[in-house]
Amino acid sequence: MSDRFVLVTGATGFVGKQLCPMLVRNGYRVRATSTRAVTPAPYGQPEIEWLRVGPIGPLTNWENAVAGGITHVVHLAAVAHRVGSREEVDAGAYDEVNHQGTVGLARAVARTPSIERFVFMSSIGAVTSLSDVPVDAKTPCRPDTAYGTSKLAAEMALQRVFADTPKEWCILRPSLLYGPGNPGNMARLLSLIGLRIPLPLGSVRNERTVMYVGNLIDAVRVALVHPAAARNVFCLGDVPNLSTPELMRGLGAASGEPVHLFPFPVPALKLMGKAGSLVKNVTGQSVGFDAQAVEKLCGSLPVDSSQFRTSCDWTPPFSLQEGLRATVAAGGADRDKAADAEGGA
Repeated sequence: MSDRFVLVTGATGFVGKQLCPMLVRNGYRVRATSTRAVTPAPYGQPEIEWLRVGPIGPLTNWENAVAGGITHVVHLAAVAHRVGSREEVDAGAYDEVNHQGTVGLARAVARTPSIERFVFMSSIGAVTSLSDVPVDAKTPCRPDTAYGTSKLAAEMALQRVFADTPKEWCILRPSLLYGPGNPGNMARLLSLIGLRIPLPLGSVRNERTVMYVGNLIDAVRVALVHPAAARNVFCLGDVPNLSTPELMRGLGAASGEPVHLFPFPVPALKLMGKAGSLVKNVTGQSVGFDAQAVEKLCGSLPVDSSQFRTSCDWTPPFSLQEGLRATVAAGGADRDKAADAEGGA
């Protein structure tokens, strides 16, 4: 039996579903937590031990989760950053789960002698959501969303908790994630492509870093054990950086869908976004786009991940093309499953 026993919180989320089986394949024993009333199926792998925890926040009892010889912790559980009127999250909920919930877990880890290292999944949002210059671990943190603020508060708090202990910690700040099962921004771009209509994005000249989930979970594998990862903060992302038109053409090539983009002034796009936000604020009804959505399509956020690659001797196992193909293929499979379900008796 492996002497490495890792606790993974948030194991039913987008990253957790990919991470837990990978850790098992790499010889770890895995304890996975869920807040759901019904214990989820363990991905067909008996090596994964499931444990239900209550709602995550300052009062969460983590003692059972960290007991029993846990040697490593990967903390994924969080309220994710979401956009859209039906998915808005109160700023207090971000702080309660992402910040205070992390503090509670860190304190439980600090009291547990067997645990060697705590890997915290933060976000590039802890630094900023927009930047025209590359962001790295030395960039001053100026989060501009409640989500990013809560992640930065968690980073700072866990470092304080572990300051006078022998516990090792590592903070990872991934850029925009994508991959099979991702319900976020990449899915929205695929939906736009699926409309098969000309889109006014041909004049966008931004620069963004994205990261395939398969590369992120491999980075976690390294962060769990590499000596250089201890007591360090890393910004993560794939190369090369892409503009929105380049990313959409890449998705189109992976899906076999034609992508039609035509030139349109970016200032006019932003003006339309502001008008969409105004309509939503006045009427409560979304017109399908707003200032935030346009900013995500036109704004830049390049991320420099060279520190992690160099200091931890890490090379991402998946290329951009491989990641896009896997994402598109999974999206098609999900749509097929949905169609089967709708047609069932």
